[in-house]
Amino acid sequence: MKAIGSFSIICTFILAGCAGMNYIDAPYIQNENLSKSYKKIGASFIETRAKLLFSGGNFATDCKTYIDLISKYDVEETIHNQMVKSEYLVCDALNILSDSSGISNETVSNSNMGEELLFKLDIRSFPSSLSRAGNEKAHTLKKLFPGHSSYTDNIAKLITEDWSFIIEVVAVARINNNSYPDWIVWISDESIVGNYRGYSTLIVYDPGQQDTFIATTYP
Repeated sequence: MKAIGSFSIICTFILAGCAGMNYIDAPYIQNENLSKSYKKIGASFIETRAKLLFSGGNFATDCKTYIDLISKYDVEETIHNQMVKSEYLVCDALNILSDSSGISNETVSNSNMGEELLFKLDIRSFPSSLSRAGNEKAHTLKKLFPGHSSYTDNIAKLITEDWSFIIEVVAVARINNNSYPDWIVWISDESIVGNYRGYSTLIVYDPGQQDTFIATTYP
């Protein structure tokens, strides 16, 4: 996935009609915050956000700078900084969507997305607190935590007394330029009693063609 090279491209993209999920040849966006940001994508890329620290003394305060830095430097792993990182997941999604095709002439329903995440997503395929919990026989939330995992609409989650692990399909678009829709997914991985926090953006390519979902970390 390429980083955004020019804001003239973004502006052209806006004028072409990227205002929301109901437009022809537009992405299907389920997350309310992302939908609002996408409707004003140009302004969203330069909107001032909380200061996010990177290695080497670098920092971002907007999506444009974040996209420039995230492919070159690591995000500092302090608890506060990781919590700030959660605010920048929208930047990941906007950048992906700005370089993707819409899903015109298709009916997209989020009614079974959460269920499919629960039963099909291989949690070993992306970094998280649960990555090492899986094995060849059991590697989905449903298999590993049948008594504590559940789904609703486009969300699968594991909630226990000490942990919250939430997987959300926030948008659907054609990202890898074939005829099949792809999913943009956000991960919220939080210790309830401790200090661990982890937030990331994933892409699930061609989920409709897969029996097991392999997620790719973005960027």
